Amino acid sequence: MEIVGRHGYSPNWAAQSLRNQKTHTIGFVVPNIINGFFGNVGITIDSFFHKHRYSTLISFTSNRHENEIESLNALINKNIDGIIFAPIGYTGDYYNKVPRLIKKPLVVIDNMCKGIETNYVLHDNVHGAGLLVEHLFQHGHKRIACITGPIEETSGAERLKGYEKALERCGLPPDPSLIRITSWDINGGNSAVLDIFKNPGYRPTAVFFANSQLLLGGYKAFHKLKLSIPGDIAVVGFDPPHVIDSLIPRPTTLEEFENKIGLTAAELLLDLMVGKKKETNKIIRIRKGLNTGASCGCP
Repeated sequence: MEIVGRHGYSPNWAAQSLRNQKTHTIGFVVPNIINGFFGNVGITIDSFFHKHRYSTLISFTSNRHENEIESLNALINKNIDGIIFAPIGYTGDYYNKVPRLIKKPLVVIDNMCKGIETNYVLHDNVHGAGLLVEHLFQHGHKRIACITGPIEETSGAERLKGYEKALERCGLPPDPSLIRITSWDINGGNSAVLDIFKNPGYRPTAVFFANSQLLLGGYKAFHKLKLSIPGDIAVVGFDPPHVIDSLIPRPTTLEEFENKIGLTAAELLLDLMVGKKKETNKIIRIRKGLNTGASCGCP
C-alpha cells in the first residue's frame, strides 16, 4: 500500500468491469436539470449511491424522445449496473428501440409510461393537486384557474384531474376558460397567465400552478399585470421552487418531496441490482401535505 500511494496507482475500471461484469455505476436519465425537481432528486440519488461506492452518470434528454433512446443505449453500452429514468410522455416503445433495457434493473420516476413494465416512483398527483385547490376554496375562492403541463404526460394529466375532482367536491362547476395547458417552464407559466387574464370580466380570483417553474412564470406575469398577491389574486403551486424563500409573498405549495422520491427510487434500484427484489410493475406514490405561505391569504 505504501508503493500504491507513492506511485498514485488506481485500479483499472474497464478491466475490472470486464472481469466481474459490474461497473459500480448507475445512470440517471432526465429531461433537463433546469427544473429544480430533477436537480434535487438527482442530488439525493447521487448521495445515496456514493455511500454505497457507486458513481452516477447523468444524461439530459432535452425533452426529445430520440435523445432518450440515444441516452439509454449509451448507458447500456457502458455496462452500467442500473438506471433511474424520467420519461417525457405516456408512450415511447422503449423496449423495441432499446431491447437490452429489459434486462437492466430499472426504476422510472415522474411519469407512467406505456411500453415500460417496471417499477415506478411517482407523486400522488391527484391527491396533491386536490389539497391545494380545496385550500383555495376554503379561502372563499370560487373562480380557480389551473395552469398545468402537457397532458400527454401523467404528471400533467393527473394534476389536471386532481384539480377537476377538487372542484367537484367543492360544488364548483368546471369552466374550460380557466384551464391552460402549456410547457413545464417559466415561459409557459408567464404566457398562460397573460392569456387567461386578458379578459378583465372573466378573470379568476385564484390560480393553481402545477409545478414550480409555472409558478415562477406566474409571479413574473402578475408583476407585469400589476396584480398583487394575494390581494388581487391568490396563488398556490404544486412543488416548492428552490428559491421559495426569496419570493414575496412566500408561496403556498406542497411539502418538499424531491428527497423522498429520490431516496425511494435509489433504494429500490439498489435492491434490484443486488437481487433483493425481483418483482416488476411496483408503483410507489409519494404523498405530502401542505406547506402554507402567504400567497393564498394565510398569515
